Amino acid sequence: MYTENCHSPASNCPCPDEALPKTQPSLLSLILLPPRAIAASLSSAADIFRKTLEGGYTDSCSLCNGYHAKHEPCCEIPETCCPSPYVCKILWVGCPGDTLQYHIQVTNPGKIKREFKLTPLPFPCRDETLKVTPNKKELAPDEILTAVASFTIPESFGGGQYLTRIKVAGAYEQYIVVSLHVKPHQHCCCVIEQGEIPKRIRAHHWYHHFQCEEPCFEAVPPDRPDGTPIPRPGDNPVLTNPRPRRGDG
Repeated sequence: MYTENCHSPASNCPCPDEALPKTQPSLLSLILLPPRAIAASLSSAADIFRKTLEGGYTDSCSLCNGYHAKHEPCCEIPETCCPSPYVCKILWVGCPGDTLQYHIQVTNPGKIKREFKLTPLPFPCRDETLKVTPNKKELAPDEILTAVASFTIPESFGGGQYLTRIKVAGAYEQYIVVSLHVKPHQHCCCVIEQGEIPKRIRAHHWYHHFQCEEPCFEAVPPDRPDGTPIPRPGDNPVLTNPRPRRGDG
């Protein structure tokens, strides 16, 4: 006989140590597994679409470049960056003695007339500078200055890289970077060596059982005493007094 009290309540539940036996999934559960997975995926995709359209995700704002929800206002002042003072770069490659040129175009997009100056700066540790023609002009609004920068590479410039700048001064200063690559003297000369005419060996067909030797190039014919070249055997001769053909009057 079992006596109930407040310290030992009556219970018909199994003990925790007694685990329920596990059962295998039924055939119906296995059949319904694919449509249940698809339904869960569609529900998640619908939630993602809803949050995206409502601005629930913190994407980068195009106004302040910050991250906040679509319905939230921008709380920071948008900042801008200053443009680079270096507007373009001239790349030159040449040998000592070469003259290089480059065209420059300056436009005044402002609302007032303004003078523009193009001042080439000397190469570092050297006295040589570029030449800019013309180097200044007063431009009206939307007027254009067309100039040419030129430089003759001196013999004192050996193989190496040289950098300089052209200052463009209007309302403020901008710079054109000039990069000059000078080739070494030995790379600025084409060396040709020519001796006797080379010959090659040409084999005949197998049934000839011999080979022949022939020149690779035709010899240069000597000139006549009057300085005119002597025609080669393969050249078409020019007849000064051709014979009349039969039937010609």
